[in-house]
Order: sequence, then structure tokens, then C-alpha cells
Amino acid sequence: MPVSTSVAVLRRRVAIALRQHRENSGMTQKEVSRRTGIAANRVYHFEVMRSVPPDEDLIRLLELYEATDEAAELLAILPTARRRTPSEAAANDPEQFNLYVGLEAGATQIESYDALVLKGLVQTADYAEALLRGDTRGLPEAEIRRRLRLRLRRKELLTVESPTLLWLVVPQLVLEVPVGGPEVMRGQLAHLLELAKLPNVELRVVSRDVVPYPALHGPFTMMTFPIPGDSGLVYVETRVRGLFFEEPAELQDYRQVMNHLRVQARSPKESSRLIDQIRKGIR
Repeated sequence: MPVSTSVAVLRRRVAIALRQHRENSGMTQKEVSRRTGIAANRVYHFEVMRSVPPDEDLIRLLELYEATDEAAELLAILPTARRRTPSEAAANDPEQFNLYVGLEAGATQIESYDALVLKGLVQTADYAEALLRGDTRGLPEAEIRRRLRLRLRRKELLTVESPTLLWLVVPQLVLEVPVGGPEVMRGQLAHLLELAKLPNVELRVVSRDVVPYPALHGPFTMMTFPIPGDSGLVYVETRVRGLFFEEPAELQDYRQVMNHLRVQARSPKESSRLIDQIRKGIR
């Protein structure tokens, strides 16, 4: 059975399976190319999700790797994996963010440190709109509306029948930045308090008196997927592009940072009390 209904996660399932089977066979991409007639750069693209293999190429590769027992499952995945997602259909979104949104939709667990602003999954409509209208690139009204609709759709991941697990760590200063003005921030903090009551959400706040602490380098998001052999990834967004980190040493480094943050942050109950205190103090 497919591991997820997310197009991006299904693509990841195919890519990881092909890479793992090749590595288990002890072959390089060039050797695979020589033995199958599939160009080495195409083999590489299949393994890093840059393209989805045609059915015949998938079968040829699995036969070479002696892994045809997975052929039926992977072939069943391909038609969905080839679909364009709503964010991919929007030309103004960077490629890495399109991929991030797709992976986010299929992640079983998301761990995030929001160093600058609250992440899209927990934003209210007013907070998200204030951020979009504050963009110095001067986005057209239609583009603002489109991005706003996309952000609000992403929020549903936390409240569906099988919701995503979200572990969120936020510095107190982020909660005190008056994005959109007092009324918008009161509404945003009230929304956070409601989300914190969900059994699949853990919200922790790093209070202002905790300095220095890990992750002063900036925000990051860790995602875990329902894919055998998949260790997950870390996503870091900059102004010009998004970056994905997947090497074991990189994942371990970020996991250590996240673990330290949880220890230094307030407990979920104490964090909710602090958020409510900040909300009541907004004038």
C-alpha cells in the first residue's frame, strides 16, 4: 500500500527505494547507466526527486538491483507521484518551497524552531496577511490572496482525522513582535493557546532570560515520514531559496540542537501561561 497520499512523499518513497537498492547492490550510478542504458544523470535525478522514472525505467532498475518484490507497490505509486501539486502550479513559488509544502503535507511528525516569525502551520489569517503585505517585494493583490489561501490550507494538517504531530519551539521575542498590530497579535496568541490544547501539538517557549542558547543561527524545521529506511530531513529557508539537509551527520547535529532547545524552553503548561500573559499585556 502507498505510504502517504502526499505527492511529494510518494516521490520521496520512490527516490529512496531506488537509491537504497542501488547502494545495497554496491553499484555506482555510472555502472547502473552502463548496464541499463539509462543515462547516469537520469539515474541521479530519479534518486534525488528531480524527476519520476517512467514505468519501464523503474522495472529495469529494480530487475538490475534484484528488488522486483517492490515493483507492484512502486508502480502503483507512480501515477500519483507524477501529478503536479497546487503549489507547483504556481509559477511564483520557488521550487524548494513547493517541495517543502508537499513534504509537509505527508510528514508524520514536524519539529520546528521558529526564530523570526511563527511558522505557516500555526498562523492566523490576519497574522499571515500582515506578513505577506509587509513583504518588501510588493506582491500583487492576487498573489497575496493566493499565498494566503495556501497557508490556511496547510493549517488543516493539525486538525484532520490523523493529524501531523507538531513539536514547536518559539523564542519569547517572536511572540512579542507586533505583527499586524495589537489586535492581530492578540488573536494570534489566542490561536496558539487553542492549538496547544491539541493532543498532537507540543508548544514550548524559550523565555527572554535564557541567553545564549542553541539555534541562535536561525530557524529550521525537521520532518519525519512514513517511509521505510527514511531518516527524515531538515529544511532551512532563506530569503532567496530553501535548503534541505539529509546527511546523517547533519540530521544528528540539528536533532541535538532541538533536544537542547526543549530542555532550555519552558514546559508546555508554563509556555501556555507565558503566552496568555503576553496576550493580556498587549496594549
